Formats: sequence, C-alpha cells, structure tokens
Amino acid sequence: MYIGLLRTMKKIDIKHTFRCMAALMVTTVTLMACMSDNKIATTPECAITGFSINSITCDVPTKKYDQHGNATDTIVSKTIFGSQIYFNIDQLNGHIYTVDSLPKWVDLSEVIPNTTSWGDVYYKLQDDDELYYPLSSGSTIIDFRKTVELLCASTDGLSKRIYTVDIYQHKYNIDTLEWKAITSDLTITGANRAFHVDGKVFVFAQNESQQPVMTFAEEDDATTWSEPISIPVDNSSIVLYGDNFYGLGDDGYIYRSAPEQLGSTWAKASDQKVERLLAADAFYLYAYDGTAIIGSSDLNTWKVEGTEDLDMLPETYVNYQAYPSHTNNNLQIAVMTGISSQNSENGVTWYKSSTADTSIDQPWAYIQVTPDNKYGMPHFDHASVTYYQGGLYAIGIEDGAYQQLYRSDDNGITWHPQAKNYPMPKDLEPANGVASIVTVDKELWIIQENGTIWQGSIL
Repeated sequence: MYIGLLRTMKKIDIKHTFRCMAALMVTTVTLMACMSDNKIATTPECAITGFSINSITCDVPTKKYDQHGNATDTIVSKTIFGSQIYFNIDQLNGHIYTVDSLPKWVDLSEVIPNTTSWGDVYYKLQDDDELYYPLSSGSTIIDFRKTVELLCASTDGLSKRIYTVDIYQHKYNIDTLEWKAITSDLTITGANRAFHVDGKVFVFAQNESQQPVMTFAEEDDATTWSEPISIPVDNSSIVLYGDNFYGLGDDGYIYRSAPEQLGSTWAKASDQKVERLLAADAFYLYAYDGTAIIGSSDLNTWKVEGTEDLDMLPETYVNYQAYPSHTNNNLQIAVMTGISSQNSENGVTWYKSSTADTSIDQPWAYIQVTPDNKYGMPHFDHASVTYYQGGLYAIGIEDGAYQQLYRSDDNGITWHPQAKNYPMPKDLEPANGVASIVTVDKELWIIQENGTIWQGSIL
C-alpha cells in the first residue's frame, strides 16, 4: 500500500510530497479510514466544493438556411459559455457531472476546469494509471473526452478523496432540425393548446361551430385523432396541474378533468372565482382574480402570488412552461408569456421560482424589456411556447407569416431567432391555419389548424 501511495504522488511538488510522507507515518487504521471506500464521508478539509469549466469556442461545419428553407454548407465559430454549463457534485459517490449534455460540436480535448475545494486538487492523465498532477484552477488544460479522475488531498496530507468527472455530450450533431409533415384526421378550428401526457397528445381547440372541444392522439400515431369532445370550459384557458387539466368556465369558476377521462367529465374544482387561469408548476396553480395573482396547491386555500405590474399581465395568447432549475432540482421555474394591450412593441414575459417551502417562494415578476435589450419576446399573433432540450422555444405569426423559431436560454429574459440553424417547416403557412408547438418526448410537434402535424427533432 505504501509503495502504491508513493507512486501516485510522484508528480506532486515537494511541499505536497512531504505532506504525503507524513501521512505514511500514521497507523494503518488511520490510513485505511482516510483512504477507504469513496462513499464514506470525508473530513471538511478534504472535498471539492465547486466545479465549472471555461467557455469553449470551436469552428463548426454547419448549414445556413435562407427564408425559403434552402441550405448552404458553411463554417461558423460557435461558443458555449461556461455560465451555461451546470455541474452536479455527488459527494456521496465522488462523482461530478454535467446536468445537461453538451452539443456534439463542442471540442472537449482542451478544457480548462475551475475548482473550489477544501484541500489541494490533482488530476490523473487518461493514459496514466498511477500519476497525479497538480491542477491549477482556471489555467490547467485537461482532455475531458473521457472520464477524468481527480484527487483532493487535505493540506496536512492525512486524507484524500477521489472524484470522477464526466462531461456528457450528445452523440449526434444537434445543429440541424429536420421536419416531416404528417397528414392527419384532426378536425379543429382556430388556435389550439396542446399537452403531452402519459403517452398521449391532447389538443384543446374549437369545432366548426366555434364551441370548445378536446381531442387526443397516441404519441406514436399522429395521423389518428379522437372524435372531438365538447368541453364546458374555455379551450384557451387550459392548464395542466398535477395529474389533471383545469379550465375556466363561463361562470368564473375553475373546473377539473383527469386525462384518463379524455375530456368527458369536468367537475367544479374550487369555490374561488377568478378572471383568468394563468399557469401552473409542480407546486401551485395560478390565476388572476381581478386584484392580484393568486396561487393554490389544493384549490381550497389561496394566497397572493403577485400584485405588481398587473396591467402587464398577458391578455391574449397566454402560454406558460414550468421546469426544474438547472442548478437545483427542488426549485421550479415558471415562465408565462403572451400579449398585453399595454405593450405594442413586444410580447410580455413573467417569471416565478417556487419550492415546496412556501416561506422562500418568490412572487410573480414582470420582466421589463429595457432599451438595451434587443431580444425581448416578439409581439406574436397566435404565439405558442414549449420547453425543449433545456430552453424555451416559441413560434408565432410575424408580418403575416410563421417566419422562425425563437429560443430563450435565460428563462424568458431574451429571445433569439433560430432561422440560421433551425428553420421552420417550409410549407407552414398561416393561410392553412394557426398552429401550436408542443414537446413530445425528444420531438417538437407543430399542430396546425388544417390537421397537418409537423414533427421535428434537433439531433
């Protein structure tokens, strides 16, 4: 054991060598306690407490699309910023890994890591089974195309901790978006709102008589849709909270229906009257009662969730998406978008974070579009938003056409056009009906009024 320890420390500088030699003088019991199974908690003097990497810029062969969807091959310089890459540190198992997979184009052969730690950090070369080298945070270059092993040694040389680091990466190039058109028997009119639940895609829209209806299809068969079922709620008000759909009736009360009931049964869900249903996340359903944004976890007890900037609440084309925070799975992010009559230049975006602990919840906040922000939410007609591969995607009619996808990576603060890499379907025309966008597993579906289903995936 002692020989093995000496060999692993060969490339550590003299100062650390003396520390490790001191470690050899402790009893075998102490040595085994310090160097045993990684799953045993170590002392505070020996742990990696923070991990990130610097931004990476690469020259990437890609395709650029014109407004007609025609592609040309080119090479562009792309950067993935370190601030966009989130790592989890599993102290129990000694594993550091990316929360989301990085794009395939990112070159991981020369990565600069940044660490904070109790103790000194060393890394092992992938082709070297024994030697560790000092890691200088913010300057050492390491090949992360495979798992990298790090060693954290206490400053007194008495204990160490081994970590494995994985930077996950997509296996395919995610810079292309291919669409296929599916002709279906879907019969709806006007705008629709779509949800993917338990292997089915539910669409809330209107029938030819302008009455609200619900229809559904299996996720693996977009061609066949159920006969539209009349529903007693506003089809544009539907939110999915928990395991149920909720909608607003003409009487101002909220009604509930379970997905397995397929829209056939709706029951009054609350005695609270509201003017608008707004959104939902993992913890609460949100509505506007005319004086404040209110929220409830059980639809019996309601509390105020926002009183500022209420004139900027979305009035039409209201969309919402909720998802776990990149950095804390216990934190829910909810983003609400739409059009307000008080803003003729941009759409409006609202943001909220929630946890199960109501004492630290934040109220809904309107995201103001300042003059220096050139990338506010577009002023769409028939806007529709979905959450896909770590970002928000929006479509809508601009200047009479579905021109391009927009993406937000910062919870709705900025929205960036994606036409250069992710074109819209070439034949998606408003003349054939308005459309909504929804995420179905690893695909994007655009569901159009004329029954055409556009399926695409960013590979």
